[in-house]
Amino acid sequence: MDLSPTEVVDLANVSLNGEVTKGLVPAQVEYVKESVIEINEELSCVGQSLRAVAANLADIKDNIKPGNWRAFLKSGAINCSERFAIDLVSAYTNWLGRSDINDILIASLTPRSLALMGSKGVTEKERQKVFQAVENGERMTEATVREIVKGSKRKAKTSKPKSETEKVKLLKEKIENYKKVINTLQDENTKLSKLLSNREKLIP
Repeated sequence: MDLSPTEVVDLANVSLNGEVTKGLVPAQVEYVKESVIEINEELSCVGQSLRAVAANLADIKDNIKPGNWRAFLKSGAINCSERFAIDLVSAYTNWLGRSDINDILIASLTPRSLALMGSKGVTEKERQKVFQAVENGERMTEATVREIVKGSKRKAKTSKPKSETEKVKLLKEKIENYKKVINTLQDENTKLSKLLSNREKLIP
């Protein structure tokens, strides 16, 4: 397969250490690099979609009465749970809406975790600790995020950063699930955009 100049540059920017490439022929190394680029692009799309869904939900909440908002969440009009929507709105309102954090990092966290990062008293410094842990390859459960941003009586356990091999393997295992998430979020965003459009038409 012939690669375009842009694709060649992209591949050159993917850094794989000797532990990853040991024993691989050039074609295999190229395949892994191509997969890394695809995985990161998909993760970015997940983050973008989450941000867009959160923004649309927050906009709806701001423009209808509380009773209508609660009814909307329970109506089944959007393909996500009530808790999922509430957490995204909370995250967007409290910090995500004004944040320029990388979309790939957003994709690595659940809506509940994103909401926790906007809890009362949580600082930007504490949010950065969460993102640093994500970049180090640590497994970020909601409990771990809560421990980082809210503190704990016991010292937070710090995991040893994963090797490049482990990171690539973990990302490849997740890619299919992320593709499904992307499709679902895009459908939700389309529905929300239509709802907002209809609302604007009704407003004189």
